[in-house]
Amino acid sequence: RGGTGWGAEFAKLCNKPLFVFDQDKDSWFEWTGDAWESGKGEALPIVTHPHFTGTGTRTLAPNGRKAIDELFKRSFPK
Repeated sequence: RGGTGWGAEFAKLCNKPLFVFDQDKDSWFEWTGDAWESGKGEALPIVTHPHFTGTGTRTLAPNGRKAIDELFKRSFPK
């Protein structure tokens, strides 16, 4: 539903690495090619490629904002 969903589906179709943060479940998930795998407490996503897409909801919750902040801190340390 909406542009974010279409973007995620396109990434799946093109076999691109795909991670999503589910605000309701307060957890990151990775698309493995067959299913969504939970990354809570384990392999959290890190941006490793100079070209990436970040997209999301219009209704960002505090835990979603925190997840984005932590992703950027892990990916782009000072």
